[in-house]
Amino acid sequence: DVDRIARMVPFKARTLDDAIRLNPELQSAYQQEEAVHRLVDTAQGLEGIVHHVSTHAAGVLIADEPLTGTVPLQRPTRGDENSPVLMTQFSMDPVAKLGLLKMDFLGLTNLTILDRAVKLVKERRGEAVDLNNLPLDDPETFELLSSGNTSDLFQLESAGMQRYIKELKPSNLGDISAMIALYRPGPMEHIDRFINAKFGREEITYPHPSLKDLLDETYGVIVYQDQVLLILQQFAGYTLGEADIVRKAMGKKISSLMVQEREKFVAGAQAKGFDQTLAVAVFDLIEPFAGYAFNKAHSVSYALISYWTSYFKKHYTLEYMASVLNSRLDNPEKVAGTINECFRMGIPVLLPDINRSEELFIIDDHGVQVEDGGAGSSPNSITSSGPSSGLRMGLSAIKSVGEGAVRPLVAERKENGPFDSIDDFCRRANSKGLNRRMLESLVKAGAFDSLASRGALLNALDQVIATAQMEAKARESGQTSMFGGGSASGAPGITLDGPDASNNEKASWERELLGVPLSYNPLKELAALDSTGSISSTGELDEEMKGQAISVVGHLSTVSSRETREHKKFIIATMELVSGSLEVMVWPDVLERTSENWKEGNLLRVAGKLRLRGDEYSLVCEQVESLVVNQTVSLASNETAVGKANGTNGMNSDLDPLVVPVGGTNGSAQNGQNGHPSNGNGNGKQTSPAPPVASPAVNAGSRTVSIGVTETQDPLADAHLLREVVGVLLEYQGTDKIKLQISTGGHRVVMDLPTVSTGYCPLLQERLEELLGHETVTVQEQQPQDIDDAAF
Repeated sequence: DVDRIARMVPFKARTLDDAIRLNPELQSAYQQEEAVHRLVDTAQGLEGIVHHVSTHAAGVLIADEPLTGTVPLQRPTRGDENSPVLMTQFSMDPVAKLGLLKMDFLGLTNLTILDRAVKLVKERRGEAVDLNNLPLDDPETFELLSSGNTSDLFQLESAGMQRYIKELKPSNLGDISAMIALYRPGPMEHIDRFINAKFGREEITYPHPSLKDLLDETYGVIVYQDQVLLILQQFAGYTLGEADIVRKAMGKKISSLMVQEREKFVAGAQAKGFDQTLAVAVFDLIEPFAGYAFNKAHSVSYALISYWTSYFKKHYTLEYMASVLNSRLDNPEKVAGTINECFRMGIPVLLPDINRSEELFIIDDHGVQVEDGGAGSSPNSITSSGPSSGLRMGLSAIKSVGEGAVRPLVAERKENGPFDSIDDFCRRANSKGLNRRMLESLVKAGAFDSLASRGALLNALDQVIATAQMEAKARESGQTSMFGGGSASGAPGITLDGPDASNNEKASWERELLGVPLSYNPLKELAALDSTGSISSTGELDEEMKGQAISVVGHLSTVSSRETREHKKFIIATMELVSGSLEVMVWPDVLERTSENWKEGNLLRVAGKLRLRGDEYSLVCEQVESLVVNQTVSLASNETAVGKANGTNGMNSDLDPLVVPVGGTNGSAQNGQNGHPSNGNGNGKQTSPAPPVASPAVNAGSRTVSIGVTETQDPLADAHLLREVVGVLLEYQGTDKIKLQISTGGHRVVMDLPTVSTGYCPLLQERLEELLGHETVTVQEQQPQDIDDAAF
C-alpha cells in the first residue's frame, strides 16, 4: 500500500497538496479510502519540519562582527569534530532575515580538469593554450556537441541532455546556454518547441508582438529569469527592483504575495493599454519560469565552460581525458565510465605497469599494442595523437593502493631505471609502504605483467614480501652480499612457477580493482559502439527518468528464475553496463516471447520503464534484442556509402545505430561470435527441417544476392525484420554473398556482409519477398575469375 501511494506522488509535486491536485488517482484515493486520507493528513502535519541537520554545499555566512555574537553555531554533524569550519544552527531563511550576507561559493572540478589539461598540452606539445582566447565558433567543436557524444563534458553528460543537444545541433554559444537553462524542471517542457522553432519546424510565436525583441534570441520561448524581469518591466510598468521581488515570491511559492502581485501585474498591464485576459495569460506564462529558470549570466558562464571542455575533448583528446580520469580517482564508478568513453573514441587505456605507470594516469606514447584488436583499434577514434599513444592507468588508481605508497616506487624507477625482474624489484623497492594487500592488488591488476605472470607471482607472494623485507633490512644495516650479484642480503632468487590466471579471473580482478576489465573485457566492443539513444552507464540515470521508457545496452551477467503466485515463470537479470550494473525484471508475458535472449553472456539492448527503489534503479523489460557487435548493420546514416560490415559501419551516423545479430559463416563448426557450438547453420541454433543446400554446380561462380530494405519510424520493428531476414539467409547454405541496400531518409546505404553467405534459390527469393515485398531481391552473377577482384 505504501508503495502504491508513494508512486502516485508526481515527481514535480513540491507539496502533498500539489500531488493531490496533479494526480486524479491520488485525489480519488484520498477522498475514498479512509486509511489513505488519514495517512496524507498526518504527513501534511510533518511538511516543512526540519528532519535532519546538514551543511549547505557551498553556503558561506559573512558578517561585519564575530558570528558568535549574532547566530548560534555548532560543529559539523559529519567529519572531523575538531574542524575549524563551523556551521550555523539557523537555516538559510532565518539567517537572511537577520540581515546577514549568505554567499554560495561554488567550486567546479571541471575548472581543475581544464587547468590540468592546459598544463599537459604545454608539457607534451609545447602549446600555450589560453582559455579566454579560444575561438567560440570552432566548427569541429560544434560538430562534437551535435553528435550527442557529450560524456565527460560539463553540464552535458546526462542521457537526456545528450539526446536534446543532439537534436538541437548547437551552432553558437547562445544555443548551449539556452539548453542548459531549459534542462530543468518547468522549462524542460518547452525544449521541443525551442528546437523545432530553431529549425523552422514550428512557427515562432510571442505572447504579444511587443515582447518580440525580448524573446527573439530564444525563438519565442521564455528561457532566462532576466526575460521574466524585463516582461514585468515592459508589460506592466514594474521597476527592475520591484520585478525582482516578484521573481523571489514566485520562486518561493509565497501564495499571499502571488495573489497581490497578480492583481498588481494585471492593473499595470491595463494601465499600459493591454486587456485583462491577455495580462492574466502573460502572468500565468511567466510564473513557472520565475521559480526555476537560470539567470542569463549564470547560464552563459556554464555554457562557456561546457564549450571549453568540448573544445579540449575534440582538439586535445588525450590530454583532456587524462585530466578527467585524474580528477575522478576518488569515484571508481566515474573512472569506469570515463574509461569506457575512451574505448568508444578508440583511445587505448592500458593496464597499470610498474615500469611505465606513474601515480596518476599519464599519456603513454610508446606502450600501445594496437594489433590486439582491443579498444585501440577502433576506427571511431577522434584523437589526433597517433595510433601509438594511449592512456596508462596510474598505480594509485588501483583499489587498496595509495598514492603515498607508490610514490617511492615511481621515484626509484625514474632515478635508477626500470625494474629488470621481480628479484630486482625486491632489491630496490622501499618495503615500508609495501604490505601484502597492496602487493596482491598490484599483481592482480596487472602491474607486474611485464616481469612475470599473475598466477606465478600470486603463488610466490609470501616469498616476494619476505625477500623485499630482507633486502630492506640489509640495506639499512649497510650489508653487501659476499657473493655479489647485487643482492644485499644474499637471499636466493625468487622461484616463479605455476599456471597463469585465466582470462576470466583477470577480468574479475581488474573489474574489482580498476573498475573495468582492460585485458579481457566482453564490453570493450560494446563500448566502441555509438550507443546514442541508449544508456550504457548507470551514471546517465537520474530520478527524473523514473517511470519513463528508456533503452540500455549491456552484458547479461546473471539470470535468476522465479515464479509468480500463479506459478508463472519470470526472471531477475543483472546487466553489466560499460559502467555499473542494472537489475532487469522480465515478467512472464515478456519472457514468453523473448526467452531465447536471456542467456548469460549475451550482449543485449533492453527497452523498458525505469523504476527507483531507494537509491537503487531497476528496469522493467518490455522489449529486448541480442547484439553481436562483431557484425553490425546500421539503418541509420545520412550518406550513401558502401559498408564493410566490420562492426563499425554506421556508427558515426546522426541516428541511433540499429544492431542486428548475425551468426557465423554458413557451415562453420563454431559460431565465431559467442563461442557456442553450431550445427552448421552458423548461428548456433538447431533448425528444423534441415536447410536446403545449393548444389555446387549452381553455386560454382558465386553470386551476390542484393536485398532491398526500407527503414521505418519504428527501430525495434526494423531490428526484428532484419533478424528475420538474416535468419532466412542462414537457412540456405552456400557461398553466395549478401549485399543490403537500405533506404533511409531519402538516401540509400549499401552494405556488404562478408562473414555471411547463403545459397540462392527461387524458394529463398520467395521467402525474402514475403518479408520485404515484391521485387526487393535481385541476383548478380560473378564468374570464378572475378572473385579475387571483388570489393569488400
